[in-house]
Amino acid sequence: MRYRIFIAVGLALASVAVRADHNSDIGYTQLQQELGAALPDGTGVAVTQVEGTLMVNGQSAWMPDFQDAAFAGKTIINESNAPAGLYSAHGTGVGRDFYGLTTSIAPGITNIAAYGANDWLGAGFLQTVLPDTTAPFEDPTPDVSTSRISNSSWIGTAVPFETYVLRRVDWVVETDEILHLVGLNNGDGVTASTAPLLASAYNVLAVGRSDSLHLVSTPALDSTYVAGRARPEIVDPINSTSSATPHVSAAAALLLQTGSANPCPLTDPVSSGMTNRAGVLVCNAQRSEVIKAALMAGADRVTHNSAPNPTNLALYRGAVANRTGNGLDRRYGAGQLNVRNSYWIIKGGEQNSTEDGNAGATVASSSFDYDPAFGGLNGSNSVATYPLPISATPRLLTASLAWNLDISGPTADPPGPTRSNFVTTATLWDLDLAVIDLAAGGLPVMASSQSTLENTENLWFVVPANAQFALRVTRKSGFRWDYGLAWQLLNDTDADGAHDGQDNCRAAPNGPLVTDSGGLSQLDTNSDGYGNRCDPDFNNNGVVDSQDGSLFKAAFGSTAFPDRDLNGNGSVDSQDGAILKARFGQSPGPSALVP
Repeated sequence: MRYRIFIAVGLALASVAVRADHNSDIGYTQLQQELGAALPDGTGVAVTQVEGTLMVNGQSAWMPDFQDAAFAGKTIINESNAPAGLYSAHGTGVGRDFYGLTTSIAPGITNIAAYGANDWLGAGFLQTVLPDTTAPFEDPTPDVSTSRISNSSWIGTAVPFETYVLRRVDWVVETDEILHLVGLNNGDGVTASTAPLLASAYNVLAVGRSDSLHLVSTPALDSTYVAGRARPEIVDPINSTSSATPHVSAAAALLLQTGSANPCPLTDPVSSGMTNRAGVLVCNAQRSEVIKAALMAGADRVTHNSAPNPTNLALYRGAVANRTGNGLDRRYGAGQLNVRNSYWIIKGGEQNSTEDGNAGATVASSSFDYDPAFGGLNGSNSVATYPLPISATPRLLTASLAWNLDISGPTADPPGPTRSNFVTTATLWDLDLAVIDLAAGGLPVMASSQSTLENTENLWFVVPANAQFALRVTRKSGFRWDYGLAWQLLNDTDADGAHDGQDNCRAAPNGPLVTDSGGLSQLDTNSDGYGNRCDPDFNNNGVVDSQDGSLFKAAFGSTAFPDRDLNGNGSVDSQDGAILKARFGQSPGPSALVP
């Protein structure tokens, strides 16, 4: 046999430095304050970093520089045998964003397998081969890995073997529960005739930018990998997808650590977890479908990003042209990463459907379910119902249902001249997600997501006060398959589709809410490089201190600096000064003002 060489190109020459406010924008700073010393940091999560090649001194380079101070104490394994002393600036930047000691939200990651993309696609891991007509064709199974996350901040092509590669990637995710996060190429937000190789896979999580300057959708490859599927699936507030992707990978590491347990909790009536080919225990809370669903369900559809981070998300699903069939926005997918929301979804624990024996009247407000055998024997379990808790005020529901494309994979038959031992037959099962009215007998469908092209369904819906609603998963044909479902309910007093934490800021920790009278229109328009109205750390040094006081004093009484109007009364005045003073010396400062 001989291994095919693929074209792999890095997305950017260097990763973008992350500002302190980025962590506030993705909900991490708030999570820090909520958890303190219990904050997860990715400890115990083994990862893979796959890099495209850059030319350095006339040679191909892909390895991150393991001598970089951000990687002290980490083991970075040179899986693709890069020449000693030859490092990639792009790979180093991605590594800092993914697992760097002071630059990542997952600095506890210490075990990293580093590959060049061509080698990873071929003999190094995926084992994609080109038939050799001079010998019997053997099609080996992809290698085994102890990694739980694989990050690909590169793009490439493999004409005419794209779908063959994609099937192998999808099989690895399905079989070994390795989350694979892939970056879209930076672009102008239009659909292209070709797309980054791995972004067309079903079982990966495709990552874009909050300013939507990336290519969207998928090209037509074959009858399975069709055109028009939603890409991206989630975005991050940074101006390079090379950085956005490891940011989301780091968030996934925090969720995997949060869902770790040995033995796995006995919640589902069929299975509490599995052991993959590498012997790694994967609990239901760590399944690829569950982590993907939790990241998407937790994402923000409305944002208050800090300047000069990319612009806030434009009106989410506002125009018909931006509405995908599976409930996403064609520009932003599920929205912007919010690791805090996703953490509380996983921390909420697994909640069974009514049909699987949930003994409670309702499920928790933020939680998930993994069903390993939906459909049951002889189709006995083809509907799953999750009654939502009733609230005296309207609440914003975001929910995501995710399942993997089914790839046949290896067979027991020995290889021969006319057959392969890796079967690439792919089946996309069809599931739907809806909100139903239980008080009316469950027949009225209040909202639904019913795409036939995708392997996720998503809802963004305001549940009215005192409503007795439920989430409902249904299958469209006879099959038995697994899925992950994640959801959260957040107070949305004015029922405008932006939860109260996005409409308001607290004048003080645990203090009364101060209404943002501008509603959705009063987003952060500050372009002077300082914090926003919910963030009094105006110089972004990680602490609210006298320097911020000086900046505030210079703006005192002026309406030219709305983001210093900390109580939202339309003027920068002594009341805002008192709020700022109360925050002096507290680090990090921004999120204590956010409910």
